[in-house]
Amino acid sequence: MTLENVFSICSALAMFSWIALFVFYPRKWIYKLLFSGVLILFALTYLYFIGLGLSGESEGGFGSLAEVAALFQKEEALLAGWIHYLAFDLFVGMWITQDADRKGFNRWLILPCLIFTFMLGPVGLLIYIIIRMIKLKQLIQHPFSNETNPGSILQK
Repeated sequence: MTLENVFSICSALAMFSWIALFVFYPRKWIYKLLFSGVLILFALTYLYFIGLGLSGESEGGFGSLAEVAALFQKEEALLAGWIHYLAFDLFVGMWITQDADRKGFNRWLILPCLIFTFMLGPVGLLIYIIIRMIKLKQLIQHPFSNETNPGSILQK
């Protein structure tokens, strides 16, 4: 299988996962499917390609932007980086939908957050945090709080 095929398959799987997340987010099984299925598949695929991408005579590192650019010169490492984005953005989308559902937010209110998280990661998260601040009327927030007892999750 070519790197281009793996890229296409992972990108399509991510797109279908995002659609399923929006459509089915009030249902608990979607989180099990995405967490124990799709995210594990992404993680294993990432592990394989980052191993190929960083093996041999890999140059670069994480000490400077130039080193990071050199690190991702191999296409296998670049593909692994893309899968990294897909996995972590999907995980953030799962948190957004679960948090919004717990707080009773309208599903259409979070749709732009999910689209932006899928396309631009942190921008979608920022939009959700702003919406959350406005809806909850709280500037300083905890990522796992709920309306009835903020901080109760930390006390368990």
